[in-house]
Amino acid sequence: MITDRKSVLGIDLISWDGDAYLGVTLESHGFSGRNDLHVEGRDFRNFCRDLVKLQSTLSGKAVLRSVDPGELEITFEPYGSFGHISVKGRLGYHVDTGRALNWHAVEFGFEVDPQIIDEAVRSEWLS
Repeated sequence: MITDRKSVLGIDLISWDGDAYLGVTLESHGFSGRNDLHVEGRDFRNFCRDLVKLQSTLSGKAVLRSVDPGELEITFEPYGSFGHISVKGRLGYHVDTGRALNWHAVEFGFEVDPQIIDEAVRSEWLS
């Protein structure tokens, strides 16, 4: 869980079959969203590697993108001169009402202390 106490981002690895199937939840300043989605295995491994590198060096960025465009894009990168980490992204999906297919989405951004990333890289699926 990544949080600044006003926003909460959860990324859970539901299954792995060479690709990642993730459950992603977000609550940020009154907006919320949830989606289960696929991320290509190579992209997921690169994200994990880049997040660990960001955590240890406070440089570079880590980007997580879904297979289906627009369902998920999250970027972690350094912010400011105090070692904070910016967390920006969007989460969305199509909702079929039976009469129409409507796009629902949330865009978000917040900053966290680097200790929050320290906790995140200890997640079982990141190792």
